[in-house]
Amino acid sequence: MTTNNALAQVLLNSFEQHKRQLLGRRIWLACSGGRDSLSLAHLCQQLFEAGKLPFLPQLLHVNHGMQQANDIWAEQVSNWAKQNQMPCRVLEIDLVKKTEQEARQARYEAMMGVMNHNDVLILGHHQDDQVETLLMRLFNGAGANGLSGMKEWSTKQSMANDYRCQKSIVLWRPLLSVSREQITEYANHNQLAYIDDPTNIASPPIDHIVEDKTLNDRAWLRSVLLPHITQRYPKAREAMARTGQLMQDAHIILNEQNTADLSNVSIATNSWCAILDIAQLNDLSNARQSSVIHSWLAPTAAELPPSKRLVEDVLALAQRTDANHQTSLYWDSGVYQYQIRRYQNKLYRLFDSYSQWLQLAPQTQSLSFVDNSLDSSIDSSTDGSIDKSVKVTDRLALKSSNLEFEWHFSGLLGLKKAIQQQLVEEDKSLKLIFEPLPRDLKLALLGRVGRKSGKKLLQAIDQPSFMRQSVVLCSLKLPTQAQPLPLLLVTPDELVVLQSDFSHCIRPLVTSNELTSQLQRRV
Repeated sequence: MTTNNALAQVLLNSFEQHKRQLLGRRIWLACSGGRDSLSLAHLCQQLFEAGKLPFLPQLLHVNHGMQQANDIWAEQVSNWAKQNQMPCRVLEIDLVKKTEQEARQARYEAMMGVMNHNDVLILGHHQDDQVETLLMRLFNGAGANGLSGMKEWSTKQSMANDYRCQKSIVLWRPLLSVSREQITEYANHNQLAYIDDPTNIASPPIDHIVEDKTLNDRAWLRSVLLPHITQRYPKAREAMARTGQLMQDAHIILNEQNTADLSNVSIATNSWCAILDIAQLNDLSNARQSSVIHSWLAPTAAELPPSKRLVEDVLALAQRTDANHQTSLYWDSGVYQYQIRRYQNKLYRLFDSYSQWLQLAPQTQSLSFVDNSLDSSIDSSTDGSIDKSVKVTDRLALKSSNLEFEWHFSGLLGLKKAIQQQLVEEDKSLKLIFEPLPRDLKLALLGRVGRKSGKKLLQAIDQPSFMRQSVVLCSLKLPTQAQPLPLLLVTPDELVVLQSDFSHCIRPLVTSNELTSQLQRRV
């Protein structure tokens, strides 16, 4: 089989494998103009014209201005695309730090900036690139995931700071089983005028480049180390690539186990507050505990992996047996900022902004039974705005501020109706009052013996110390009583029914979820 036919078959086999996933997606191809990406672009064009590929990808070339020849290369790629009737777009970027790592990330961000969510980007990475990646990761102490190398089909999420601007794309590498030698033979056979980037490989003599500190890591591996390895072990490239595939299989197995472990130890999960059961965590082996915490700390693909030290610090926090619940570990994942805290037998991963929001006392508000009008009185802990006579029907924002989160109390019409049905006569002066929980007020929890106040009350409802400032008390103002009658406690996690003359009619509303409180993140 000729090299042309061999590469064509590899691409077609990969297409058949991912045909369903490609359906309906726009397809792009990252083209630097080098032999790998230009050969892949030419191969796509030839197979499209032959009716063997149903798509013709749009080329994306990024000019990062790191070398004087970059403008010439951009023009060369653009002209080749015109000659071969392939759509092409040249993207200009301005690097702050002109390093290989920043240039690589900036290229991806530039391409993702013009792509749509879930579009596919074809890359020309091949077997030799895979071997170099494995060696670089090995020297940096990577685990099973890192040593599995580059995936043929994977997702990449943008690093935009604003989560509303984030998007994911698919990276498709169909030539990972093809060697650089095969691609060079293909390019030469088809007389492709590809670009040779001088920073990608160093010229001999070898004794000169061994100590060359100006070479980037990949160029050093390619020019210095791998020639020595393959001289001694001629099949080393193929063997290392095979090891990468075996590690991919191992990573899949480990990931399935870790996903099951994380599900078993998770009590509750949303983006701003995730909770783990420490007792369940302790039932796992040390290695599985570390794996669970590693995944838990960075729940999205765009986030940086946590350091080994941070994972150890979180596990140490989980193992503490003292009554001090004030310790907070800070973690910046590159996308979100978190606080990691412990209370009783639980670990909490909180958005830093959510943790700050929890420290604000809620707004005091009253709701009239007559016209549903809402009167608000503001204390010194809020932003000072006053919201009077706001018409509401079945929902009430329990805390209004300029921060990121807000509770919504839903099912008010049902609550008012249930209360009115218990009264002998209709009373138009009734009001529901929502206020910060007074710490000295003794309350009776439904189904519990005795009355509690302050810290003991909050401990009885399992409220973490770092969430107690935000607890809301819902009371009923009756004209026959000087003090409002406590009905409910509203916490970030639940509604707690209090013992009262109305608890028998309120409890069914809570258990049936007709009466709820829900935290919402403002967009």
